[in-house]
Amino acid sequence: MALIVVVGPDAALLEGVSQTLVAAGHRAVVAGEVTEAIDSLSGERPMMVVIDCASLVTSGLAFRSSLAHGGAVIAFHCDDAESERLPFEIKRAALAELRLPLERQRLLALVRSVEARAHAAGKDDIADEARESPAGP
Repeated sequence: MALIVVVGPDAALLEGVSQTLVAAGHRAVVAGEVTEAIDSLSGERPMMVVIDCASLVTSGLAFRSSLAHGGAVIAFHCDDAESERLPFEIKRAALAELRLPLERQRLLALVRSVEARAHAAGKDDIADEARESPAGP
């Protein structure tokens, strides 16, 4: 079960995406903007951030440091929205660029892939990460 943060301005779309993720056995945190998403995590590190392209462009990769090891950023466009081109450095940092809700099944496949990659690397459990980090002074 992966913790996935979904960020964007369209509340109805975010709710639908989060329901799809929860139905697949994942935990989803929904937020309207990046700062709200980071605040709602309470120190937890999500495996993935699924973020609206416009939000990604305005916030940059501010949340990247809060991702779990092996985590990924997925950018998405709304089906009815005009496509905005992502700057190269942001596009390169994102694992994929999706059209939601049309590509929900592709999103689930990407989540499974990232989860399997993290599991294979032994980075899928936050408790494991805590055990691997050295104790403070």
